[in-house]
Amino acid sequence: MDLNKSIKKAKRKQVAMISCVSIISFLVMSGILVFLLDKVATHNYRALDQSLSVYQTIASPNTQIDSQVIASSSILGGEVVTNQSKNIDGYTVLWGSLRSKYNVLGSDIDYNELLPSWYHSEKNSYEYNRQTKQKVATFYDPAIENYYDGVKNELANLSNMDDFLAEVAISFDRPYLFSEVKKMFPDNINVVWLYLFSENRDESKGPSGMPVYGFQLSVDGKNQIVDAESDKDSFFSAFETYAAPMSNQEMADFIQDNQNKNVDDIEVLGAMVTGQVKNLVELKDKSFVRGSSIGVTVPRVPYIVPEK
Repeated sequence: MDLNKSIKKAKRKQVAMISCVSIISFLVMSGILVFLLDKVATHNYRALDQSLSVYQTIASPNTQIDSQVIASSSILGGEVVTNQSKNIDGYTVLWGSLRSKYNVLGSDIDYNELLPSWYHSEKNSYEYNRQTKQKVATFYDPAIENYYDGVKNELANLSNMDDFLAEVAISFDRPYLFSEVKKMFPDNINVVWLYLFSENRDESKGPSGMPVYGFQLSVDGKNQIVDAESDKDSFFSAFETYAAPMSNQEMADFIQDNQNKNVDDIEVLGAMVTGQVKNLVELKDKSFVRGSSIGVTVPRVPYIVPEK
């Protein structure tokens, strides 16, 4: 009788021990799993953050990231909201927001929101921002002869807008060295972004949707260019990261041919400029202008002074 009680007691202890070990093992394994999932999600968030930064550096003419925050997150992933703006000669203008997701499987940027949409009718044809619905300034590659609607020169259309400020994409008739570009524009116009490269595609049937690549020029408090050499280096570093997984020979050749050049020896295909409309109009008869495309325009107000 005592032996049976001892056996039952031993069995109860064994069951209790196994249960405790199982619970502890479960908790430890759950903790390890949560830790690993969080590490993977964090890694993918950092990769997403880098991808957003890289694209901003190389393919966002006159566009700045005002803020980039995690709107929601868990151990499995989250959503990143990127708020963007444009600087039109000292006037800050909304340029939409971008929602990107990351999780334990990877990350996802909505490139559909990054690229412009196209409006076309019998009277109008232009690209526009999908969120703000504002017109996007279009660049023309000097190496591409035929565009669907021809190469437009819209600078003349600014003539009756003296009380406005604007950004305009100036496409050159041929590539110019940056050392030449610095002498092309008068001091009362801001040269804010340089167009260096785009993939060569057939544009005769409509916009191909290919991004244009280049870089923003850093300026000081007096709106003077600070260090174009450093801006160029940052561009090529980011562009190399962006192009690496694509195995794109056209991009690879461009990087190899140009990344070690001094910025003054880099060939520029066009420039985004901003300023008061009355100053921008003066560019319409310049020989180096093959095409010009108006982007964001904003009315002048008495309480914000234009930079130039």
